[in-house]
Amino acid sequence: MADELIDYVIHLIDTKKGDIGRLSYILGALQDGKTLYNSDKKYLDSLIATYLGPSKKKTGEQKSVEDLKTELARVKERLEKFERRGYRKPVGRKAGFFFVTFFFGWHAVITILARKSIINIQDLNPYLLPIYQLDKVIPSEYLNYVYQFNLSIPKIVVLAWGAMLIAWIILGFIYLVKFIRSRYNPGKH
Repeated sequence: MADELIDYVIHLIDTKKGDIGRLSYILGALQDGKTLYNSDKKYLDSLIATYLGPSKKKTGEQKSVEDLKTELARVKERLEKFERRGYRKPVGRKAGFFFVTFFFGWHAVITILARKSIINIQDLNPYLLPIYQLDKVIPSEYLNYVYQFNLSIPKIVVLAWGAMLIAWIILGFIYLVKFIRSRYNPGKH
């Protein structure tokens, strides 16, 4: 039974059905002879029922030993590739972008509140608004070039924050479309 499950997991990984990281973990556990968690068993059963069905179960039993060794070698190579990369995902970049958006947002909200005369920026500790200290660090010839376009550092911060918010909306829409497409076209990713 374990060999049959290994075959199914290898097939699911090769056809990119399901969460590849989780399937790789399940494959490693099965190959090591470990008992799967109930949640992993249920996950694997649902994937097998959805993507493999009775037709794959019949053909899986007819595979030769050489085919299985080839598939196992391919999966092992992919696992080593994942381990070398350290399971990096774009989540790190998104987290960094989120931090920058939050950082610019803090400055932008303070600028908007100052324009509405709710607070006075000069009364705030300069360490609370480090971007606004750039005009003290940047040489004046560069600032004069920026001021030519009727821009100041607070205006640039608000514009950059607005651009970042639009980028988040676009990213969200892209991921939503990818998710919907993956549900309606499971074979195309």
